Amino acid sequence: PFIPTDWVFRFAPSLCRDRVRFMYRFNIISFGIGFGYFYVWSHMPYKADHYEGFYESPLYRYVRGNLAKTGALEENLRVKRKSFYQEAE
Repeated sequence: PFIPTDWVFRFAPSLCRDRVRFMYRFNIISFGIGFGYFYVWSHMPYKADHYEGFYESPLYRYVRGNLAKTGALEENLRVKRKSFYQEAE
């Protein structure tokens, strides 16, 4: 998947005598690599499933500090609605 296909056709003719079968296998291998990358490497279950371990950038800390100084942070963190639906009368 990481080598251009025309290079394979040009420099490795023994691998691709039947080009249709080669492309079929190439697609299967590419799909397997992508599937494996997504579910084995990139998909780590139960990683970063909490908010305590996230990186806080300097800009985030600066803005949060300014909000805390002015008192706007408490207003932003306060729950402003009890329900998202209209209550029945």
